Amino acid sequence: MDIEKVYSEWLDSKNEEYKERHIGLEKSFSASSAGHCYKKHMFKVMEAPQKELEDRSKRILRLGTLVHKDFEDAIKYYLMDKCDSPIMGTFIDNAVEGFDFYLEHEISLPQYNVVGHLDFAVADVKNKSITVYDYKTSASYKWSLKFGRKYKDKNPNFNYEMQLSTYLLGMGQELDFTPTSQYMAIVWYNKDTSRMREEEIELSFVGMAKEYWEELNSHRDIIQKDDEKLEDYDKMNHKIKRHIEVGVPFQNWECKYCPYEHICK
Repeated sequence: MDIEKVYSEWLDSKNEEYKERHIGLEKSFSASSAGHCYKKHMFKVMEAPQKELEDRSKRILRLGTLVHKDFEDAIKYYLMDKCDSPIMGTFIDNAVEGFDFYLEHEISLPQYNVVGHLDFAVADVKNKSITVYDYKTSASYKWSLKFGRKYKDKNPNFNYEMQLSTYLLGMGQELDFTPTSQYMAIVWYNKDTSRMREEEIELSFVGMAKEYWEELNSHRDIIQKDDEKLEDYDKMNHKIKRHIEVGVPFQNWECKYCPYEHICK
């Protein structure tokens, strides 16, 4: 038996399950791609053909999924003695009155046509505060670029910060109170050493996230004047020029990993 081939085929089946769970969201922008190239979002809502992922890339993505699942299960384990059963991804903590816990919670920003799922959030109703967490896995080299003294601040994770800020925006609209205190952080997990570290993200990125989604929607509105159903990505290629328009892409490395690189002009 070829175990590697069997695993690849199984990962393909998991990807199909993911697509089935997200039927109906094809025309929505994805919060998880916040901070990425504007054209990547537009190709997505146009349902343009994607490049097939290499098997190794599928395995890397799956490893991140497994770590996320472990964190989710660990938090559920911690809360189970204090909370009622989870309802639609949300725990209501009866043991500590006034606290709500959100796990794998769907976020919607209809004014920006954005949908996503945050990893974990805690709302303190009494003190009117909200805390939002996102989990990220990293190999040692990327870890050193992020936290090593030699390379400190040379590899900013603009897209991660924008993603987390988008989740905070979504929670702010959903809560029954106006938060007077907000905190957001990325919980990093080093895949090579199993080290973990929490990185606080500055709240100034929330305003940048708003501007980002507004700009993306401006691009969409321009394209829809000639392509009302957003189906002709050739017209979009003509309207939004690669390496000419700001944010197309934001960072040069994006093109290498983009599933639409083969049709982007």
